[in-house]
Amino acid sequence: MLPAPFRLFFVAVPLLVSAGALAMATFPRKMTSWQTRSPDGSTGRIEPSDTRILMMRVMGVVVAALALLMAFGTFSFIP
Repeated sequence: MLPAPFRLFFVAVPLLVSAGALAMATFPRKMTSWQTRSPDGSTGRIEPSDTRILMMRVMGVVVAALALLMAFGTFSFIP
């Protein structure tokens, strides 16, 4: 059996990764848009294309699922 700090590490890190991945899948436009400022003082926004947004959502869900599997599946083979 692993000591408690190691067990906490193997649960906390995947949970943080899954939370970040789900946030990226839920709010991809807010997390990937940039505000630019030109030399004349006008501002504009740079946003990714719709295909990139879709892929970010899909990959966010996939990464979150893998992280949750790692968080809760680790103790089935590491007691």
